[in-house]
Amino acid sequence: MNRNLKLGEIENLSKIKLARFSETGTRFFTYVDDLNQIYINKIENSKNFLDFKLFNPFQQYFAQSQNEISSIIFSSSENEIINGSSKGIITFIDISTQKIQTNIKGHLSSITSLAIFPNQEHIVLSGAMDSQVKLWDSRSKTAGFTLKAHTLSISALVVSPDGKLLASGSNDGSVKIWDIHQQKLLATFNESDSSITCLQFNPLDKAIATASDDGCIKYWDLDKYNQISSTKPDKQTVYSIRFCNEGKSLISAQNFSFKFWDLERDALLLDNVESNCKGILDTYVFDDRELYSLSTQNQTGLSVFESKLSNINFNSRYSIDRHKQRIHSERIQSCEINDQFQQRNSVNILKPKNSQRIFSNNVNLKPQNQNLIEEQGFQQCNNNNGNKFVPTTQIPQMVSYESVMQEEEIKENQAINQEGQSILDLVTSQDEVNLSSFVIDDENKLKFIQIDLINEIEKDHNRVKQILKQRINYMKPIIYWWSNNNLKSAINAINQLVEPSILFDALSMCSHSSKFKMIPIEQMPQLLEKCKILIESKYLSHIKGGIVFSYKTFSIYRDDILTIKCFNQMSKVDLSREERVAKYDKIVEQLKQIIQMSKITKLIERNKEEISDLAKKFQIEMLGMLKRINQQQ
Repeated sequence: MNRNLKLGEIENLSKIKLARFSETGTRFFTYVDDLNQIYINKIENSKNFLDFKLFNPFQQYFAQSQNEISSIIFSSSENEIINGSSKGIITFIDISTQKIQTNIKGHLSSITSLAIFPNQEHIVLSGAMDSQVKLWDSRSKTAGFTLKAHTLSISALVVSPDGKLLASGSNDGSVKIWDIHQQKLLATFNESDSSITCLQFNPLDKAIATASDDGCIKYWDLDKYNQISSTKPDKQTVYSIRFCNEGKSLISAQNFSFKFWDLERDALLLDNVESNCKGILDTYVFDDRELYSLSTQNQTGLSVFESKLSNINFNSRYSIDRHKQRIHSERIQSCEINDQFQQRNSVNILKPKNSQRIFSNNVNLKPQNQNLIEEQGFQQCNNNNGNKFVPTTQIPQMVSYESVMQEEEIKENQAINQEGQSILDLVTSQDEVNLSSFVIDDENKLKFIQIDLINEIEKDHNRVKQILKQRINYMKPIIYWWSNNNLKSAINAINQLVEPSILFDALSMCSHSSKFKMIPIEQMPQLLEKCKILIESKYLSHIKGGIVFSYKTFSIYRDDILTIKCFNQMSKVDLSREERVAKYDKIVEQLKQIIQMSKITKLIERNKEEISDLAKKFQIEMLGMLKRINQQQ
């Protein structure tokens, strides 16, 4: 079943250069052509997926500008169209009357990005090639403020859903987070050498996704200003990113594909929907189920595509609210709750007698601005570092923690009365203890040694479960695509992997599958690059997996490589042959690098394991093939 359908195409006499959806979910979109004519259309469809049409309420272009339009956006209420020009002019056009309401001159050069302020009809933010960000009010026709921090032109702007934060991306490769009300720079993310193409705040979490020209998407925590996860650059420009599934997953739009990511789980690729979209101008997710995209398929037309999202998360467990889990765990840690306390049923059951309480017992100590802080959703708590304000949403968890602490303290007091103060002080001076080391009589010492061993085994078991769960989460979508013959999506997911244990699972599945020969030749060099990660591993099983995959690749392509490389040159230039030679050259280069790796040489020298024989055989046969190729050239 094709999950990406071309629903319609708008024919236009001149080239379309801009297109933008309304952010209110009404299926309105606007586009601009080379004649600076502005059009407004609406997507209309019924319950039948294929019953679709594009409706133009004005039957022609909506308005035409005398200036060259460089950016465009709907106002928050859809009462106005706002556009920026190459001359630095912002224009507000009333949709009902089709008349210009306001022209504001502010920037020194072309306006490249616009962002609306939530629920504020007359306020818009702009970024330009002069590297400045400005806030405008159409009523006063003046700039509210100007932000200067980037060194190159602004390429993307977005305002957080609560209207408190502004994110600006630039061609200098940086993303800056601003406090709008204080006009203050809060953080700078300089993690990309490529231009920033798009930004998107998570609608339900204090986090932001950023995308750059090299195809890399990064996910940032805006509490600690650190990176949560990152996808691997794939040299395909990301034109648009949109959160869906209530902020739990992210859609990225690239030429000919839509990719779906779980950014909370190390940027896990959930799905890769192939499409015919090229030159994507904008996307929008409606009702968390339908993705619409606007793309320029040719010089004059604008195509509308729809992708069904209901089949993306084929495992219902992907819908778990991991955002809340991450927020709670990280913020509780920020209040200095000991993680190991959660394992209070193991050996770490004894606590210092003077354990610090999270909350102060003196409820009368309340600062003067306490009411204001509580209105903003924060309350005061005490910890070892003094007073700290925490979000109100954390209070139930912290109260639960406090009640458990009180129970543990009662148990400790009972232990003190029975066993004596000196032993407890000695035991609780360390984070983790072995009970057997404090048992003097030999009769009971063996029992406590066994308890210690059981606790150690339990900890190791939990660690193994966590690793296996992670491996399963990554392998599920890969196996799903592989079994459904969607090898391209499976290999794209494998190329995102960096953990050797998960790579071993994926490459072993490929090398032992009958579909191995179906892997596209142009994608094989990327998989051989992943084999190097396995061969560099310290585990013999990983090294063996990398060598097995490499040798199987060599065995399959050896005859074809010799045939095409040793074939006499024809008098005419054969372009298809030259392209195929270039693809084989990349495979040969990767295989050549693999047999020259130090790990391969050491394995051959040791000559003890079974894998040593395979490594030696691989190296000898590969060198023989290279010798034959060189003799023909």
